[in-house]
Amino acid sequence: MAEFSDQPMTPPTEQYYGFFPGKHTTAYLESYVDNHIYSGQTIRDRILFNSIVDCIVEIPQPDSAEGAHLEITYNTTQKIRTSKVIDATGMTSQPRVPTLPGSFDFKGKTLHHKSFGQSQALLLKDPSIQSICIIGGAKSAADVAYACAKSPLERKIHWIIRQDGNGPSAFFAAPAMTERYANSNEGFYNRFLASFLPNWFGNRWGWLKWLLQRTMPGRWYAKRLWDGFDIGLRAFHEYHREEGKEKGFANLEYDTPIFWQNDSSGVCNHPDFLSAISKNVHIHRRNISHLSEHSITLEACISNSPERSKPLTLPVDALVYCTGWSARTNIFPTHKAFDLGLPVPLEDADPQRQTHWGDLEKAADAVVLSQFPNLKNPPAYRKIEPVDTPFRLYKAMAPPSDPTHSIVFLGKLVVGNNFRVAEAQAIWSVAYLDGKISNIPSRSQMEREIAETVAWDRRRYLNKGELGSWFYYDVVDYADALLEQLGLSSHRKKGWRRDLLEPCFADDLKDVVGEYKRKHGL
Repeated sequence: MAEFSDQPMTPPTEQYYGFFPGKHTTAYLESYVDNHIYSGQTIRDRILFNSIVDCIVEIPQPDSAEGAHLEITYNTTQKIRTSKVIDATGMTSQPRVPTLPGSFDFKGKTLHHKSFGQSQALLLKDPSIQSICIIGGAKSAADVAYACAKSPLERKIHWIIRQDGNGPSAFFAAPAMTERYANSNEGFYNRFLASFLPNWFGNRWGWLKWLLQRTMPGRWYAKRLWDGFDIGLRAFHEYHREEGKEKGFANLEYDTPIFWQNDSSGVCNHPDFLSAISKNVHIHRRNISHLSEHSITLEACISNSPERSKPLTLPVDALVYCTGWSARTNIFPTHKAFDLGLPVPLEDADPQRQTHWGDLEKAADAVVLSQFPNLKNPPAYRKIEPVDTPFRLYKAMAPPSDPTHSIVFLGKLVVGNNFRVAEAQAIWSVAYLDGKISNIPSRSQMEREIAETVAWDRRRYLNKGELGSWFYYDVVDYADALLEQLGLSSHRKKGWRRDLLEPCFADDLKDVVGEYKRKHGL
């Protein structure tokens, strides 16, 4: 599944239930940009490396004029004018690093997990680093903790997950729950399991989704399935295992049921993933008080334990921030970013337009709950108030404020399989920019659909859905919906049984471009 349809990946020999180190994906992408040649130039030939986009601005044009009306400034002085822009900066371009009290006094090494892959060898082989501290609760933090735990040098490893956040990730097992599928990804990314997801993407199996989401027996059955997943996953982790008691392995237990994805998730992609962490990593669920020159102090907790009811100071030589990414853009002025449907600080949002969107989202929330009654009663969780406006893009790509269809944003959502979504978004965006989507709604209809998506995301994924960009479980349905709007069907499997039950592989999409060209006489 970690490949594009027009270039199969040679399966690495170094794998565990189909999961393999990221270096193989890097090698695949390096090969991909060299093997794809258009008009005599490879994709690599067309990339401007070591270049930073400073801004994108509109150039005023006479009402009747056509042509280049967007100007891109990069590397301070270089400029390009164009009539179409595809912003593919995605969600992982700007590391988010919190400013902790005392951070300027800290003398140890610091890095964001973005740089860990490049720095890992030097960091873990440095004998002067006797204590490493990892901050964050998602899969990136777990991967760093595992790498540190597997280092041959003996040192203290501390993993800190703040007490007032979403909590630690839930990690899926690599094997599938049934022998029908080779791994848990295959077991998850098929249209049968997608029917158990409360979303309105895709239509072909809509009757099954209606049965499972709109009827009482169906909702009972869907809830029972997800509850079973959750019970099985907690048993698989053995959070209270003996070998991890001393180091606080139980602090890794996720807070909200797996259905809600409020804690994020990942896969245990090594056979000893959990055991290596439980034996070698001290795990703390506390808020951070401050940093000092060579230490970090954690706040006291409300606890029956005398140790946890006092502040805790840990010596630290290296600090790894696994704290995610900023969703804000730095290439558009704030007012323009808001107009385009990109997140901006709430205090910078246009009050009149924000009120307009608030009214739409309030009405949309009632629609969501009527469609998906199971979302009415989420579990108890720590509500984190948003600081930014959400993404407000049609189909998670197109600004409703752009009547000329001159710009799209790709990858502005979080999903469990980026390859499939990237292919579906790529062909949809080209069709949109070329004016070849016949059923594009009016601006007001677009805005209602966007408001429904934002309202749905907030109900469906709780804190993770506040930005309206968290589609983690919804890969198959979302990709299907984009291709359905284009009138394409070659990605569907032959026969209802195969289409419903078989995993959705990259190979399914291999004829989509050809089908699109034939449809439009290209």
